[in-house]
Amino acid sequence: MSTAPTSLPAASLPHKREIRLTSHSMLFYWWPIWVLGFVLAIWTLQEDNRLAILPPNTTASKVRDSETSSFIELRVDKGKETTSLTEAVAKSKEGPELSRRAFPTHVSHQPWMGPVFCVVLLLTVVITNVPLRGLWSFLVLLMFLVIALLISLLPEGWDKLLRAVGDLHIYINMAGYLFIATVVFILWSVSVFIFDQRTYIVITPGQIRVCEHVGASIRTFDTTGLSFEKQRDDLFRHWLLGFFSGDLIVKTSGAERETIRLANVLWIGWRLEEAQKLLAEKATVAG
Repeated sequence: MSTAPTSLPAASLPHKREIRLTSHSMLFYWWPIWVLGFVLAIWTLQEDNRLAILPPNTTASKVRDSETSSFIELRVDKGKETTSLTEAVAKSKEGPELSRRAFPTHVSHQPWMGPVFCVVLLLTVVITNVPLRGLWSFLVLLMFLVIALLISLLPEGWDKLLRAVGDLHIYINMAGYLFIATVVFILWSVSVFIFDQRTYIVITPGQIRVCEHVGASIRTFDTTGLSFEKQRDDLFRHWLLGFFSGDLIVKTSGAERETIRLANVLWIGWRLEEAQKLLAEKATVAG
C-alpha cells in the first residue's frame, strides 16, 4: 500500500543555509605593523620625553640655579649663543611649559623600541612576499627566537649591540609611529572590509557560487563530485599572522573541470568542516 506524498506548508520548509568563504590579500597579514605602531605611539606620548636637535660642536654643562632647581646649559663652540632648558629635577612652574614649546617632538628614551618596530616591519614584508613552507619556516622561526633570547639574556644586550655598531641607536618619534600606523591601518581596513569581500565562494547544499576577483562575473557550479583541498603549511603567514588561515583549492567535476584557488581564507579548518557538512545534506522537497 503506497501513501501519496503530503505537501508541506512553506513555513515548515527547512531554511536554506549557505557558507561564505572570503579570500584575503597579503595586506591582511600587515596588522602587526599598525597595532605595534599605535602601541608605541601611545607609549611615547605617555613618557612625555622631548627631542632636542643640536648643531655640531655643542657642549652641555650642568648649572645649579638654586637648591631646588638646576639647568642644562648648551653652548655652541663657534658662537656666542647659549640655550638653557629646565632639567627634569627643576621645580619651576615655567620650566616644563617652556621645554614643551621649545621642544615639541615626543620621543622615547627606550633604546629597544625603534629596532623592534623596524624588525617587525621588515619581517612582515618578508613573510608576506617570501613563502617559507614546511621545515624551512620552523627553522627560520627557531633561529630568530634563539638570537633574540641570547641578546635579551645579556645585561643591556640590545644597548650594547647597537653601541658596538657605531652607537647607531634607532629612535622614532611619536609622529613617526603614528603616521606609519595610521596609513597602514587605512590601507588594511579598505582592503579587508571592502576589496577582499569581492572575492569569495558561497556554498549551498546544491551548488556553489564563485567570484574569483574584483569585478568578475559570478559563476555557478554543481556540488556533485566537488572536492576541497586546503594548504596551510606556511608557519609564519598562516599560523602566526593569519589566525589559522590557509589557501583553499576547489576542484569541480563534469565535462568542464576547473580548479579554483582561494588564497588566505581565515579559520579555514573549521570553516571547511562546516562546508563539508553542508554539502553532505540532502535537500528534499515534497511535491
